[in-house]
Amino acid sequence: MRELRWLSLATVLGAWSVIVIGGYVSHTGSGLGCSELIACGTPNDPVAAFVESMHRLAAWVEGLLVLAMLVLALWRYRTWTRVRDLTVLAFVLVAAQAGLGILAVMTELNALVVTAHLGVATAFLAVTVLNAATIFRGAPPMDAIARGPATGTPNTG
Repeated sequence: MRELRWLSLATVLGAWSVIVIGGYVSHTGSGLGCSELIACGTPNDPVAAFVESMHRLAAWVEGLLVLAMLVLALWRYRTWTRVRDLTVLAFVLVAAQAGLGILAVMTELNALVVTAHLGVATAFLAVTVLNAATIFRGAPPMDAIARGPATGTPNTG
């Protein structure tokens, strides 16, 4: 269960970091620092491009952490329904967050889209905190521990 605990903590810290860096992006007006949706190419303002790139990098890392947690939750802890469901919800929210981030750039930082982007980020942070608290508070159902990986191999400890 150690991996699940570490991943849950990493997702909380990652969600918080993405929000903090996003706030800095907004504060510095760097939201359009990268003209392309994925890569920055040749930016007009290298500082704004760097700030926006750091936000995007943090978001990618967070997405990969949530994906890793989803795989682990579905592989080893799928009968722990609360953790499984919260992890699936976190994955859905991080995907929505990415979509809203892309839409924010495409609409040249439309205020409604940027507000929705922050709102989903806040909901995502809340879900990751709740999930981590659940994981750190309790133990998974005994059948999840005894069953081991989904392949049916016994749990060797």
